[in-house]
Amino acid sequence: MKVKTVKTSEITENSVKVVNVDDKDIAIFNVEGDFYAIDDLCSHAEASLAEGEVFDCKVECPLHGAEFDLKTGQAVTLPATKPVASYVISIEDEVIYLEMEDNA
Repeated sequence: MKVKTVKTSEITENSVKVVNVDDKDIAIFNVEGDFYAIDDLCSHAEASLAEGEVFDCKVECPLHGAEFDLKTGQAVTLPATKPVASYVISIEDEVIYLEMEDNA
């Protein structure tokens, strides 16, 4: 299922925006013009990944410093050991769409 979110212009380069889809917060990152979407909630502790520092296409959790790959959602450093969900993005007419699992 494809879900319409925000316009690309709403997320300036090297910034992030959190959108809510089906009561789930998803962080959409613009890293040097490339867009990535992962669950906003850290898999280790309840912290917003959108508030973390981004470098080398990874985001560092602001609470305990765990790092997640923005492309895959994989936890790449401790203390996190579980990945966060990542979402396929498509852009049509400058609108960002997320590919979500259909729970029907």
